[in-house]
Amino acid sequence: MNNSSNSSLQDYQAWPIFMLAFIRLFYVSIFERALSNYLYFTIEIRESTLGLISSVGALTYIISPVLGQMLTKKIGMRNALILNSMLTPLLSGAQILYSAPWFLIICRIGIGLTMGLFWPNCLYLLSKWQQVSTAKKSKKNFALFNFSWNSGFIAGLLVGFMWAFSWSDYLTMIISWTLSFLLIPVSFFITKDSKKSPVSETKVIYQTEDPLSHLDIKEDLLINSHTPMIVFPILFSWLGIMHLAISKSIFMFGYPIILKAFDSPSYLTYLVQAGIQFTQLIGLTLINSMKVYTRKIASVLSILGLSIMAVTIVFIGNILYISIVIMCVGLLLGFIHGTSMKIMLEYGTAKNSTKYSIRNEILVGIGFGVTPIIAGYVAEVNVYYNYMYIIIVGLFLFISLLYISRNVKRNFIEKKFYR
Repeated sequence: MNNSSNSSLQDYQAWPIFMLAFIRLFYVSIFERALSNYLYFTIEIRESTLGLISSVGALTYIISPVLGQMLTKKIGMRNALILNSMLTPLLSGAQILYSAPWFLIICRIGIGLTMGLFWPNCLYLLSKWQQVSTAKKSKKNFALFNFSWNSGFIAGLLVGFMWAFSWSDYLTMIISWTLSFLLIPVSFFITKDSKKSPVSETKVIYQTEDPLSHLDIKEDLLINSHTPMIVFPILFSWLGIMHLAISKSIFMFGYPIILKAFDSPSYLTYLVQAGIQFTQLIGLTLINSMKVYTRKIASVLSILGLSIMAVTIVFIGNILYISIVIMCVGLLLGFIHGTSMKIMLEYGTAKNSTKYSIRNEILVGIGFGVTPIIAGYVAEVNVYYNYMYIIIVGLFLFISLLYISRNVKRNFIEKKFYR
């Protein structure tokens, strides 16, 4: 990198990226929950239609990062983020004005496409700035970015709960939509692109709207060269992350349907979803401090634990119990997520390739995208049939993951990596 380019990068401002991540997740967490509640509890659309509307954005996001990077190469990262910040309020607001399913699907396809201009560019900017930052500052940037979207998502759901409890889902949706306009002024504070630093296709990193992915991918790839998690077969990661996405989709999609069956208020969905995210964050934090063999045990037992929790939901017909159990599910999801993502990251480090992160996000997109469609049709027959999937497949995966990771033993790992 030449001096002029290096000088330009050293003048970067990271705080607009943190603010954009916080505002986007704060607004999205409220708006998406309020829209789903309004459609299901007020307009009373069918479960199958709700599943299709809920999934189309995630399905579109499977291809939108690639399309987004093609446009970014033409207009630059800063302009791409500004464009996204302008299109987001427009497409979100359109969903408030007209609630016909076909129109909502078109809007959400548009939102899924515009996400390809947002997350990959935020992550790429953080990675690019890392090249001219100290290791300490780079780690701080990624930590603040992770904190921004995590705190925005959880805080948004808690605020949304209070608004929906005090007023209604429809008014909550309108108020949260107005917050999306804050993205526009903040986006103009992003540092202008350096002419010497074009976007590289090999550095495209994906991120779903749901705060599932571990966003400090480039930090691990460039700084951490110690990769003990590659003792796991990569299939362990793929099966774990796929089951995570499908199970989480079922728990979150099915809860409003159960609430309605019990004639319970819709505002509880905000609180329970916030609980899932908070306990998942705890699980992620705990798993990162564990050693390799302990991560294996925690993640495998968590898959078994999800099956056991699903059994209790099917047989214990108490809405308070179901609400508490679903909030606690996040802890087990965090263990599975942390282990699966760490395996993927370290394979990327060892092989010096982004193909593992890309395949990971495709699996996440399929899991979160396809599951609500199927779950919606199943729920029209019996909502509890969806939990039978978690029970049966979870038991199968419990045995399968124990088998494929049979060589991941405590003594071998400690001798190889912790001497």
